[in-house]
Amino acid sequence: MRYHRSFLPVIALFFHIVAVSLQGQSFEQWFSDGVMRVDLVFTGTASESSYTLEEVRKEPFYSGSRSELLDPFDYGDHKLQVRDAASGTLLFSHTYCTLFREWQTTSEADTLSRAFNHVLRFPWPKATVIAEIYDRNDSGEFDLAWSARCDPGSMFINPANHLEFEVVDLEINGTPESKVDLLFLAEGYTDLEMDKFLEDARRSAGYIFSEEPFKSNRSAFNVRAVKSVSKDSGTDIPGNGIWKNTVMNSNFYTFGIERYMTTLDFKSVCDVASNAHYDQVFILVNTTKYGGGGMYNMYAISAADNEMSREVVTHEFGHAFGGLADEYYNSTVAYNDFFNLAVEPWNPNLTTLVDFGTKWKDMVSEQTPIPTPPDEKYLGTVGVFEGGGYVSKGVFRPMIDCRMHSNEAVFCKVCNTALLQMIQHYSGR
Repeated sequence: MRYHRSFLPVIALFFHIVAVSLQGQSFEQWFSDGVMRVDLVFTGTASESSYTLEEVRKEPFYSGSRSELLDPFDYGDHKLQVRDAASGTLLFSHTYCTLFREWQTTSEADTLSRAFNHVLRFPWPKATVIAEIYDRNDSGEFDLAWSARCDPGSMFINPANHLEFEVVDLEINGTPESKVDLLFLAEGYTDLEMDKFLEDARRSAGYIFSEEPFKSNRSAFNVRAVKSVSKDSGTDIPGNGIWKNTVMNSNFYTFGIERYMTTLDFKSVCDVASNAHYDQVFILVNTTKYGGGGMYNMYAISAADNEMSREVVTHEFGHAFGGLADEYYNSTVAYNDFFNLAVEPWNPNLTTLVDFGTKWKDMVSEQTPIPTPPDEKYLGTVGVFEGGGYVSKGVFRPMIDCRMHSNEAVFCKVCNTALLQMIQHYSGR
């Protein structure tokens, strides 16, 4: 993937502060109930990007761990760090992806500048903090791209939510801070279709829990649903001239790819989600058309009623929850050189063999050749099979088939391990 530096002005005093660990200090020392939400606008082209502050808001529900506030995974295209303004103590970190960074790898980004809205969320601080965004560069390292002081006492912080909807508990197994809080949002369901949405949400949760490692760890999850009403039923299908008035403005044909369904309106997604506790958002779209999408720690989205919805729901949740990459390479995509072959991908299920020791090398037996030929004798064997990340050469996947490779498989052993580690992180297991 092509990564781009952003040389924005930053607060120099904090740029060089050495991180001070939060270990051994309590959540209550630094934070109180609620979430500080920072709304930004992400703008740029293929070669440059910048952030502009829009507003700071307060949300009621922080759902994450209160003992592990620093992200242990070096995943994602971006990293949020929150520091105490007075001492420089690192209080919170979180890695994630954005649709903007995907767009930067498309041909359109070579000739056009576009804007995408962007949302940062972290526990409500008791004192002024410095919020920092780090973007991953061409070498795979994080560079500081933006920072700002955030004062919880500011009179300009907006506590309102103009998209308030009813929340339904579908399955509660414990407190939010000790569970993975999965939240389904209704998209393209009218008020008269809310019963259908709840049925669709229960069925979709069942799809996820029908496969490992979720099946054996169902008790580590809480599942809720937001009855977010849309004026129209369905979603936009630009290729067919179909446009609908929906609460989160979803559409097929993202970046010109018919099956790629997303929403560029991340602010509305967060507005709807803020009605409930959540760690992971899943947008269910009231359509029978095949499609979906998923961005790590952003959201997953899928058609609710397609005959392949089981496969799409689990696949997209693998992206959004586990940071898993696509392992296929023979389907049409909009991206150009999505992965830099000179750099080890951050995704746990792909390698360029640049630094394979950081991936699943310890799961490959001594008898298995590296790279591994796609012969029948290696079916079901963990190896290093060429082809993945949208290209047939230079990127390697762990097994011949996997849920991230085709609709016919389940999560492979490497993906299963990565997902299990994420469950353990959120649930404290």
